Amino acid sequence: IPILAVITLLVSLFKLGILFFKTKQYRKPIYIVSIVVWILIFGLVLEVDIKDLRQRNEKERLAKSLLSINLEINELGIVYAGTVYSGSGSFKGRGHVGGKPRDIFVLHRGSVTDPRAPVKPGTVPGIVSEIPHQFNLPEEHKEGDRRIALAEWISHRDNTLTWRSIANRVWHYHFGRGIVDTPNDFGRIGSKPTHPELLDWLAVWFRDNGGSIKDLHRLILNSETYKQVSDHHPENATADISNKYLWRQNRRRLDAESLRDTVLYVSGKMNLQMGGPSFKDFVIEKPQHSPHYQYHKYDPDDPSTHRRSVYRFIVRSQPQPFMDTFDCADPSQLVDKRGETTTALQALALLNNNFMVKMSERFAERISGNSDPVRTAFELAFSRVPSMDELVLLRSYAQRHGLAATCRIIFNLNEFSFID
Repeated sequence: IPILAVITLLVSLFKLGILFFKTKQYRKPIYIVSIVVWILIFGLVLEVDIKDLRQRNEKERLAKSLLSINLEINELGIVYAGTVYSGSGSFKGRGHVGGKPRDIFVLHRGSVTDPRAPVKPGTVPGIVSEIPHQFNLPEEHKEGDRRIALAEWISHRDNTLTWRSIANRVWHYHFGRGIVDTPNDFGRIGSKPTHPELLDWLAVWFRDNGGSIKDLHRLILNSETYKQVSDHHPENATADISNKYLWRQNRRRLDAESLRDTVLYVSGKMNLQMGGPSFKDFVIEKPQHSPHYQYHKYDPDDPSTHRRSVYRFIVRSQPQPFMDTFDCADPSQLVDKRGETTTALQALALLNNNFMVKMSERFAERISGNSDPVRTAFELAFSRVPSMDELVLLRSYAQRHGLAATCRIIFNLNEFSFID
């Protein structure tokens, strides 16, 4: 646009000059002023055009430089990660003072206006006997030195709290309850372990085998305890009604994220792309002051939202209603373990939520080309062959109400939501 403007100005000035000289109007002051104004405008436009050209050239140069750097990094096969604090709050970090740690004092009766004795860097005494609980750091140490000392204390071979805590947490995810039922509290207020020797053995095994969580998963999943069925036995139930000692497998419902991902996968819409920015399953209204997160206005057919729930953009102040119905953890709090409720709202959400309705339609489209779509839908959803009675019922329902409605029924069956 600036180039066209310059050409237009040049042509106009040329024509105006010829006209002035032919008619001898250039002797009048008003026309002289007009010519001066036109020249100034021309100079201004030319300056803008040159500035814009320089900016474009600089952007192209920077883009080529960035591309060259990225290619070099990719060839190295190394990932460089860095973060820069850019908030507008009062926190400044310690970089502006060369990493010198700030002074911490004991506050008398908790009053910030009455600091007393200084506090040295350290941890809880008595947990790791091999290392003193107060860190032995030089006088001129930096904030980073404290962090390194804390990391070494946490990962120390004799820090039994670390290894027990990780082993208990992994066990908790596979059985619905940890060996210690309070995963965030191993102290006197927390629960006692149901199998203390097992917890100690798992912690030592995990530590001595390189601290591989993947190997710990494999060990637990291949155990006879995990492979048990959830059948009821009256005699065992009399002795241990809550199954604290694991005489059977616990019957557990899929958590909110797993349930959503399973629906996407079965309907054929799951996007398995890894990494990248999170997706937003809401529409933001009034972002200029107090943003309103409208979850009911987003389009479930939007392909950008078909990624795994681990990439979901989480709003701490306003939970997602569908996920919240299925006991998704409150994002505004630190949750040690989730509750597991069974309510009428869950059945209504699986039947009427817009996401479920749309995915039922996509599921129906996926199986519509098969010779026996009802059988195919059942096998995809439950990973087993249906019985004849189940086939008769579902085929009859599909004939009356259509394939999409039948897929909604399949999504609502207990077998789809529960791990048996």
